Amino acid sequence: LNDPDAIQLQLAASVLGGLSSSRLDNALVRREAIAVGVSAFALPAEDASIFVVHADVKPGTDAALVARRLDEEIAAFIKGGPTADEIQRASASYLGGAISGLESVGGFSGKAVALAEGALYSNDPGYYRVELDRLARATPASVTAAMGKWLTRPVFSLTYKPGERTAGGENRGGAGAPDPAADPKMIGAAPAAASRAAASGADGGDAAKAELAARPAPQAASDRSSFPPVGELKPLDFPAVERARLRNGIEVVFARRAAVPTVNVAVSFDAGYAADPKDALGTQSLMLSLMAEGTTSRSSTALAEAQERLGAQISGAAGSDETVFSLFALKPNLAASIDLLADYVRNPAFDAKELERIRAQQLTRLTAEQNNPNALATRTITPLLFGKAHPYGIPPSGLGDAAAVSAATRDSLAAFHANWLRPDNARIFVVGDTSLKEVVKLLDQRFGRWQAPAAAKPVKDFTAAIPAPQARIILIDRPKAPQSVIVAGKVLDAKGADQLEVLRAANEIFGGSFLSRFNTNLRETKGWSYGVRSQITGARDRVAFLVNAPVQADRTGDSIRELQKDLAAFLTEKGVATDELTRMANGNVRELPGSFETSGDVLTGLQTNARFGRPDDYYETLGDLYRGMTAGGLDAAARKALSVDGMVYVVVGDAASVKPQLDALGLPVETMAAAGPSAE
Repeated sequence: LNDPDAIQLQLAASVLGGLSSSRLDNALVRREAIAVGVSAFALPAEDASIFVVHADVKPGTDAALVARRLDEEIAAFIKGGPTADEIQRASASYLGGAISGLESVGGFSGKAVALAEGALYSNDPGYYRVELDRLARATPASVTAAMGKWLTRPVFSLTYKPGERTAGGENRGGAGAPDPAADPKMIGAAPAAASRAAASGADGGDAAKAELAARPAPQAASDRSSFPPVGELKPLDFPAVERARLRNGIEVVFARRAAVPTVNVAVSFDAGYAADPKDALGTQSLMLSLMAEGTTSRSSTALAEAQERLGAQISGAAGSDETVFSLFALKPNLAASIDLLADYVRNPAFDAKELERIRAQQLTRLTAEQNNPNALATRTITPLLFGKAHPYGIPPSGLGDAAAVSAATRDSLAAFHANWLRPDNARIFVVGDTSLKEVVKLLDQRFGRWQAPAAAKPVKDFTAAIPAPQARIILIDRPKAPQSVIVAGKVLDAKGADQLEVLRAANEIFGGSFLSRFNTNLRETKGWSYGVRSQITGARDRVAFLVNAPVQADRTGDSIRELQKDLAAFLTEKGVATDELTRMANGNVRELPGSFETSGDVLTGLQTNARFGRPDDYYETLGDLYRGMTAGGLDAAARKALSVDGMVYVVVGDAASVKPQLDALGLPVETMAAAGPSAE
């Protein structure tokens, strides 16, 4: 990582397969459509680094063809090098990420991490400045030279082809397993001559050593005989919230944060996956993916390149209740970035040719979801809990079903966009290094003239009856699976806007945290699970209680029995203990200030407050709320809302070994295929 070529190779990886407009994306995904996803990245480390190129083969395509085309594109790129525009776009994207990361104190890219890594690995806490200077000086020639030096060496190549499971993971790894580092053949080692050359510091190693030697020596060691004193714990000071309206009535909610020169914008629509047509589930996900593939004035590649030149990031996403388009912008490029956001939101091309590629990608994700035990269990339980007629009675990923995705047309996606994404259904949130006056002026020019259609604004219908709770177990067979995934739940008589803080605090104690009773029992004490969690969901209309527990296959039935026993005890004779209450309250109070460290955190807070109709100072009131909670209050809230009765359990596991365990629990056991119930 101290080698001057490290930054050059990171730029090369961005141009090759990191940017949305990368060489591999354009060639293999967009133009030839033989891969559904590609990536390239460089991981610099202290003594050695790796450069990885990866492609997901489109179903039905010959993997050997993709491998050959991958090699051809890499070879052509190494030989010809990047263009000046590609280097500028890669540099701006890198810079945007670096500046955004430095807004945090810790994490993977915060200020403390940057300073500590520089001091530890480079004898220079300010080494991040060295890297940014190298970034600014990079040219097509310097990147091409670095690729010629490092990327023409022997490589390790792996092709992974999913197939039928032939054995579990019980006998893999652990003591006595071969050590890849002790056997070069296992890791595709380069020839000995190349290894010796790299180890001796050839090919630029001497220059890096000389540069390191010229840097400041590390300072004298600090006194580490005792911990430093803990500073004063200050209460959360949530930023002041300001409001305005654009000329067409769209509300703008603003908070200023000037720690770094960036601005975050979210254009939120009252839609979400709950707005998906019941006969066309997956419409919104497909629409959001296709919107990223170009506008009426910019192709998919041109749209990606425009974002990269600005160091901006635009994306669309949905949850159960809202559809949100997000912008991250560097302050000097804010006006141009908002221009791009408005074009993205208001003028999608919905290119029919691009639709076929996007459709294939979503169908691939659907297949992957139905092959993932956790996703399959969650996908199965929500329609069972809410009923298929309810807006929430759909797979929560929003990917829908294969038949609807296959049948969707360009016109059906455009119609959904016109119906739901309209100015009278929108609200805009802004947080960052700007002012309300400035941002309203910029937004008014791009969104203020947007007029609502004459048709009435659509409304989601939450009047559908929710099925009465019916305790049962749904078993989805995955032969030879070494573990089972248990997802249990029931719909509660509560809405997301209700005052659920006390109930959620109680949940934290029995299932919502690492030290909860569920996790302590099944993971720490019995060792049957890697981790168990429960939650009170956060949808606007109705919330549910959900438990997720991946467990070893031979303890599936026992694990359900333990979950039932733990919850029943909590709701009767073994309520909240004093130490549990203290730990929960202290943890939540003390983490509040750090919960809004970044502009993105504040933006999420503003959106959440708006979704549930909370006051602007809501988060500032939580400290006193937690400190005032009592064991009796938590017990009462849990006992009023929850019970063991009526829980639905979805188990994904090996039916041959799991079903006899489930039959012994005394609950009805049904088998269900991924797409619905099957005859037994």
